Order: sequence, then C-alpha cells, then structure tokens
Amino acid sequence: MPLENGPREKLLKEGPQALSTEELLAILLRTGTKNKDVLTVAKEIFEQNGKSLYKLSRATVQDLRKVKGLGMVKIVTLIAALEIAKRLAKEEVKNSEGPLNSPEKVFQYCLDMQNFPQEVVRVIFLDSKLRIIGSSDISRGTLTTSIAHPRDVFREALARNAHGVIIVHNHPSGDPTPSADDIEITKRLVEAGKVLGITVHDHVIIGSTYYSIVQRLK
Repeated sequence: MPLENGPREKLLKEGPQALSTEELLAILLRTGTKNKDVLTVAKEIFEQNGKSLYKLSRATVQDLRKVKGLGMVKIVTLIAALEIAKRLAKEEVKNSEGPLNSPEKVFQYCLDMQNFPQEVVRVIFLDSKLRIIGSSDISRGTLTTSIAHPRDVFREALARNAHGVIIVHNHPSGDPTPSADDIEITKRLVEAGKVLGITVHDHVIIGSTYYSIVQRLK
C-alpha cells in the first residue's frame, strides 16, 4: 500500500486520532521492504512487541534489528519518536498549573523510569500547593534492589525548602507490585518526614503501570 494512499492520506483527512497505532508507526517508517508494504512491516513490529507501546518503547536497537528489512534509519526514527512521546508526557505534567495530586500524574512525569535497567530512586519536591519545584535521582541500585536512606531523601528537600515530597522508584521487571521492603521503607520515610515537617505525599512504583504505596497504607 503506497503511504500516500494509506495512513498519511487518512491522517490529513481525518486527523491523527483516527489512525490505529500500526498506521501511525507506518507513517514513521515511511516505506516498506522489498517483499512487504509499510503497513505490514508496522503491524509486524507492533505484534512482535505484544501490541504494546510500553514494550516497544523498551526495545533496543538490537531488538529492532531482528525485524527483517528494518534498517537503521527506521530504527532510529522509531526510538526517537517514542522518546519524544515520553518527554512530552513529562513536560505536560511539569508545566501544568494544577497540583501533582495523583499517582497517575506521577506516572506520567516519570515515564522515563520505565526504561532504566536498574532500580532508581527519584524524589519529587513540592511546594505547599503540591506544585513541582524540582526532582532528583538520589540512588541507583542493582537490577532488583534500590537504596533509599531518609537522609538522602530529605537532604535536598530541606535545601529547596520543600513542603512535601513524592518518592518514586522503578521496577525493571515491569511489575509495580511493592515488596515488603518497599512498604517498610515507605513507613520509615513517612515518619521521618513528620519529624522534619516535610510531608511524604506518596511512594509510587513505576513499571508497565504504577502502584501507589501510600494509598495502600491509608
């Protein structure tokens, strides 16, 4: 199917929201291969990644090279487009005038953490109206373990005169279910925050979806 008579023409006539994910991928790819049209190649890529943009966003150059006929230019274009999408989601949350008052917004702000190969602890610093005044990645762990000591969490919060914080860390496995250690460290951080006058509003785990530990503890 020539791109001009397929997804691109459909986008111009009906808008991008009318296109399937495979059709949008086809536009990025621009052309097919010797034996496959561009839409077939796009469907193949999407199916090989479980029809999941999350899984596709985690694909490496080596993963995508396994798709027969997919050249480096197409691979780089896909990776760049997915990275732009993540940065857009974060920028929308950061620039919004509303408060960071839900785990859904935290998940959007921290989408980049889905691709980290090891656990990373991030602290988001908030003012009295729950608006973001900054964030910092304070520790990196092994493939499955991160280290979050209260002094590291609150040191920069005090320096920034933050009224509250949200703790975020990722699970490279994609499963956001908290471990017993995750729950215990959250309790310790909440209590330490009370002593310092800094509210720990949430501890969100980032995977293929998200999990709010503080909501569970309520």
